[in-house]
Amino acid sequence: MAKDFMSGIRKTTSQLPFSPFSEVERIKKQITILEELRQFITPLTNEEYSVLESNILNQGCKDPLTVWETTRKTVFPDDTEERAYVLIDGHNRYTICQKYDLDFKIVLLSFKDIEEVKDYMIDFQLGRRNLNPEQMSFFRGLRYNREKVGKGKYDREEGGMDISKHLAEEYKVSQRTIKNDGNFAKGIAKFIPRLQQEVLSGTTALSRTHIQELGKRDDIAQGTLTTLERIEPAESSVVPTVDELSIRKKEIARLAVNLSSKTDYSLLLEKVKELKNFI
Repeated sequence: MAKDFMSGIRKTTSQLPFSPFSEVERIKKQITILEELRQFITPLTNEEYSVLESNILNQGCKDPLTVWETTRKTVFPDDTEERAYVLIDGHNRYTICQKYDLDFKIVLLSFKDIEEVKDYMIDFQLGRRNLNPEQMSFFRGLRYNREKVGKGKYDREEGGMDISKHLAEEYKVSQRTIKNDGNFAKGIAKFIPRLQQEVLSGTTALSRTHIQELGKRDDIAQGTLTTLERIEPAESSVVPTVDELSIRKKEIARLAVNLSSKTDYSLLLEKVKELKNFI
């Protein structure tokens, strides 16, 4: 009888309908983090991370993590068509939940390739309200550099439009600022990932102008700088023209007239420091 009973249990279990809950739990155990996408995540200061950790421990992880559902072959060349789940938003929350074995929710999104994912992540970060001046400049620069070379338009067609002019109008800054942002993003890419995050946290002594100059240099490869000490300019560094100085002065005057937030004030101070380096 015991044998018949167990046989009946197995038969009944095999006929149970598919459980979405079980599928979600399986996916959460297979989440992958790509180093290639880390630069598109806004870094937190130690204080901000501590506050987030405390909130999650006290209230749970309320906001779902965003996951790209794709195949391993799409993410890792020469791999299989097996499903892959790549984390694209919620890295800090995921780390905290893993550390304390806490549950979390997920949202699955589909993209045709990793370039489209990067564009999505840049747009998502630019839509945040709490970006510091360095982060805002960096993500604007990333978008400018990517659109300038025609990569991953993320459903945007520029139709021959001047990208810097288009973005300047969208973000209400000058075209010069957008182009400087592009060099700033290139400059940050020269550092190793850990130092990139430090620069974006806004706690380093390096000026934005210096990082922009690093972005213009071809003698420094991406991801090779292991120190945040000032790098002496190359012999061929270009000296700003009178016209460029005039543009910088006008931009400072515009910022001073339109001050409306702490972020505007921080940006104004940064622009004044940059101008002093050129005089």
